[in-house]
Amino acid sequence: MVARYRMYARLRWVGVACFIVAIPIPGLVLVSIVDGRLPWTWMFPAIGCLGLSLGTFGTANDTALHALRSAAAAGLPADAAAELRHEEQVRPARLAQVHHSPKASFIIPLLAALLIAHVVRQLIHVWSG
Repeated sequence: MVARYRMYARLRWVGVACFIVAIPIPGLVLVSIVDGRLPWTWMFPAIGCLGLSLGTFGTANDTALHALRSAAAAGLPADAAAELRHEEQVRPARLAQVHHSPKASFIIPLLAALLIAHVVRQLIHVWSG
């Protein structure tokens, strides 16, 4: 279970990276819309980039915390035990209700990366031609 926790804890960083990349996308799409290079409907996937990147982090975080909570009975390494203690102090009710979504923790990052790549590709296309 500790190995599972570590894997999903690393997947949280994929969500952080996706979010950092996705932050400027709605603004760039808005500029492209105002300039007449894209139709207004491109705002939907632009905002979806932000939403899916946040979903990437959230799903991996919930799955990591669930694995951490499940592994607590067998004993935890110091870093994992420190995160569990922190969660118990800050959000005990949420920790008790957290659930795991292992498949979604891999599918959502893939969808987020594909959507971000698609929108960025479109932005590059409309601004380079």
